[in-house]
Amino acid sequence: MITYSAMVQQYFLESYRRQAEMVNSIAELVTDTNRKTKTDPDGWSLDFHLAHIHEVRYWWTKSIRPEAVEVFGDVFVGDWPDMSPINDLAEVRNQLSISGDVVLSLTKDLLDAGVEKIGGYDHPVLYLQHMLWHEGYHFGLINLGLRLAGEEPSDEWGEKNVWEKWRGPEE
Repeated sequence: MITYSAMVQQYFLESYRRQAEMVNSIAELVTDTNRKTKTDPDGWSLDFHLAHIHEVRYWWTKSIRPEAVEVFGDVFVGDWPDMSPINDLAEVRNQLSISGDVVLSLTKDLLDAGVEKIGGYDHPVLYLQHMLWHEGYHFGLINLGLRLAGEEPSDEWGEKNVWEKWRGPEE
């Protein structure tokens, strides 16, 4: 079995924690006014992207550790393909915070236990990489949707809520 240094594991988990904070930050920019903005006519609304991020976290967590989803709440009403995000954006944001914490904790537990294959993934590292990639993809679409709504985040917002989070605050 290959072992990972504690420092690499620490920074790997930290990268997801920071990225989840970025999702939480952009979720704050989705308002009742712009929530139904789409990046294209056949695309999803901004609030649907947020709810989808939570739902993917829920689905994968449930497939790996079913009892861990007991703290998750619903962010959709209806069933696929007719489901829609709940009206309460504050609750969607709250659920994103909860599910991000659970994904991080679950992955740490799996790494600490030396688990290799989980769910459909060959290793917990690949699971968390999927989450990073998936959430970054939706972050970009939300950002584009905000731009199309005339509410693109400012460079200052991006510096504070994205780039500074990746680099860490300047000393």
